[in-house]
Amino acid sequence: MTALIIDTISIQPYIFGSNKLKENIGGSYIIEELVYKKMIHEVLSTLSLSTSIDIEEWKTNPMKYTLKEEPEASVEIGYIGGGNAFLIFRKTDDAKAFVKTYSKLLLAYFPGLKTAYGILEGFKYQEGDDYKKFRRDLNKDLIQNRNFSATQVLPFKHGIAEDCPWTNEAQEVRDSQSGSIISMMAKSRLRFVEDAKICLTKKFDNQIKGEYTFTDDLEKFGQPDDKGYIAIVHADGNAMGQRFINCNSLAETRKLSSGVADYAVNVMKKLVGHLINSFEGEEPAIDWELKKDEERKRILPIRPLILGGDDITFVCEGRLGVHLAEKLLEYMSQTPINEDTIHACAGVAIVHTKYPFYKAYQLAEELTKRAKDASRGVGGGSWLEYMISTGGFSGPLKEIIADQFTVAGKGNLKFGPYRIDGIGSTIKEFHQGMSIFSNKWPRNKIKDLRDALRKDDAYRSYFLTEMKARGLSLPDGSESLWQGDKTPYYDMIELLDFYPENLLV
Repeated sequence: MTALIIDTISIQPYIFGSNKLKENIGGSYIIEELVYKKMIHEVLSTLSLSTSIDIEEWKTNPMKYTLKEEPEASVEIGYIGGGNAFLIFRKTDDAKAFVKTYSKLLLAYFPGLKTAYGILEGFKYQEGDDYKKFRRDLNKDLIQNRNFSATQVLPFKHGIAEDCPWTNEAQEVRDSQSGSIISMMAKSRLRFVEDAKICLTKKFDNQIKGEYTFTDDLEKFGQPDDKGYIAIVHADGNAMGQRFINCNSLAETRKLSSGVADYAVNVMKKLVGHLINSFEGEEPAIDWELKKDEERKRILPIRPLILGGDDITFVCEGRLGVHLAEKLLEYMSQTPINEDTIHACAGVAIVHTKYPFYKAYQLAEELTKRAKDASRGVGGGSWLEYMISTGGFSGPLKEIIADQFTVAGKGNLKFGPYRIDGIGSTIKEFHQGMSIFSNKWPRNKIKDLRDALRKDDAYRSYFLTEMKARGLSLPDGSESLWQGDKTPYYDMIELLDFYPENLLV
């Protein structure tokens, strides 16, 4: 028997490689619902390898090994999830024919989507070290093919025509709604926006109950016109790759894949439910008015974009970003995957509504990595890092922090990342500090304190003496604005306008 692994390369650039939210939504739907679930079935039927294969049987019956139990069967699904798929063919020629046909259909239907394949003969339903060794060898072939196979997945640019305004790829077709001439990649993703909305509504039907709805327009989140900010939140589970490596059999891999496949949706259901509860009741925690669509449904200020296993990304109203990220990590650590729980880390990029979406997502990814580095440094836990880009920062995160958030001779204005769980958690102290500033300090003095952080020691000392005379003390009772080479107060002050006061706990 021959095993085949299909890997979707650079999923995030494919989904977020446009500044148009509708395209991002369509790209996410293509990855989650079409590339594997529909296309694999279509290719197997085209090749007459199977016309009645159950694409979900590996989940419902993980112990069933079809090729072993049914001599007439020619293929079975090992598992699908995590941006890849594992198939087993009785004949090597069938596996190669599948790759050829599958690749052609992806090019035709979803230009711009990159895939790589690993193929290896000699698969057996072995367990333990033999199974692990085969998977390692198969992954080596995948990595080699991924690194050395540069497939052209988009039409070449004409050179004499303007590029697509949304993707910077070659203009090919006219968009019926905007009238713009756009790329085939943009067109293919826009085709599925309505399907994506229907699918999302169905997943969250028990939460929204026909009274709420999701939008594909960032400006309908309810942000005020003069402070139009959105937040891109990206979260990723800790050490999930190692859990897959430790699987001792195909059945065990299937069970883990099945648990991971449902995990993100279950977590996001809790988060959406929490958000809805925050807007309801006689004294709602969030008191601004939600916009309504043409059917008079209240538009939720959140839009899930990626729900791929332990990889979760959503966009929301800017003032909700950090709070919802905290709740997301809380729910991720409480929601089991096959009876086991995990920790996760998240990054929150708060930017102007019209800020380039892909750049904002890249920033959120870098912030997530910074949080993960902090987690590894203390042996685990769930951590969060955020950044507010009021002036439109650009460049790598490390350079942004060095240029914008470093005070010569003192250190870093950014105090995070912040731990959400466990002993030594800093997020509760962070909330308490924000509450003290919000309730006890006049706004003009808060601004003066923020300015003082960038001044010299003499000015800072004079400022604190003056505040003490006015009866104003720092939230933690400290006599200094700096703690070593960091200060916690800049973050607290900066986030005051981006965190609903009633949600501080």
